[in-house]
Amino acid sequence: MKNFKTWLEQHQEDLIIVVLHVIAWGLYFSFIKLTFLSSRFSTEFSVWYFISVAIVDMSVFYYLYSIGIPKLLMNQKVRLLIGLIVLILAIYPFLVFLTNAALVHFFPEAITPIAALEKTRFWTAYGLRVLSCLFVVMMAGIGKFTFDWFKNLRIRRELENQNLTSELAFLKSQINPHFLFNTLNNIHTLAYKKADGAPEAIMKLSELMRYMIYDSNTELVPLKKELQYLQSFIDLQELRFKAMGIVSFKVEGDVSEKHIAPLILFPFVENAFKHGAQLNRPDAIQISLKVKDDLVYEVKNGIVDRNGNQQKDSVGGIGLGNIRRRLELIYPSDFALEVEQTELHFNIKLTIRNHG
Repeated sequence: MKNFKTWLEQHQEDLIIVVLHVIAWGLYFSFIKLTFLSSRFSTEFSVWYFISVAIVDMSVFYYLYSIGIPKLLMNQKVRLLIGLIVLILAIYPFLVFLTNAALVHFFPEAITPIAALEKTRFWTAYGLRVLSCLFVVMMAGIGKFTFDWFKNLRIRRELENQNLTSELAFLKSQINPHFLFNTLNNIHTLAYKKADGAPEAIMKLSELMRYMIYDSNTELVPLKKELQYLQSFIDLQELRFKAMGIVSFKVEGDVSEKHIAPLILFPFVENAFKHGAQLNRPDAIQISLKVKDDLVYEVKNGIVDRNGNQQKDSVGGIGLGNIRRRLELIYPSDFALEVEQTELHFNIKLTIRNHG
């Protein structure tokens, strides 16, 4: 059963095409039954008539559908394809005439209207046969182009999804090594100074790396877990500065049932620690998160350096461009990123609308 299910998933598209072909031919033969075959014809004759139509019409249809149109158009031989269609239109009436003649031989009492018309007005009957063939040719062309269009559309979407996945993985990979590099530098400083916080810092780093390697490799993570990761990062930074309460972190709303893209909130806080001013005082960095239908996330920090010059935003050389690009890929039209910079403060506000 499992093997059949796997086979069904692998051939789902082919099965849909087969079903559509069966439905189309069913409608085509129903039209023939209603227009050319009346109730006076015997069931045996009707069956043989359908077989004769199937032999001729299906041969023309599937030759053009499977070989003629794709092969000639792929090689850009349009004139040759037109010539082939004209040749088929010219020969088709005679093929139908031969099949009808064979049927009349076995069923002399059963003659269709067009077959009867051939005896008195041959070229009129010939023209009707050409129109019938033209319909089959058109259906072959329309069917081929339609199925190929949907197939190419699916392939394009798959490629787009693969490209988005690859780009997101690349953007995340830009964050991870940078974070590891900075954190190891911090731990090296603690170890060099033989600070008591070094073992705790190593443990915090271990927790963070576990999250980044294993837990963040999904499209969404629980918001609660993301906040735990963020708090661990803050704790690690406060160990580095040997000061508690550097960060004021306020959360409003229920975060237990919410999810978010991993590593979205982290770069703004890292940036605040990297370029913030006067980080040895309480509430030097102010973080607030409000969760309702929308998620509103704000980070505020001072930006005055020793020389009184404004600091420029840069998340490890990646900057806001990296995180903005991730947001565009994950929340295309459902986010707003506002950046405000004054002489003394740098404030960033991220809003994710209709947040789940």
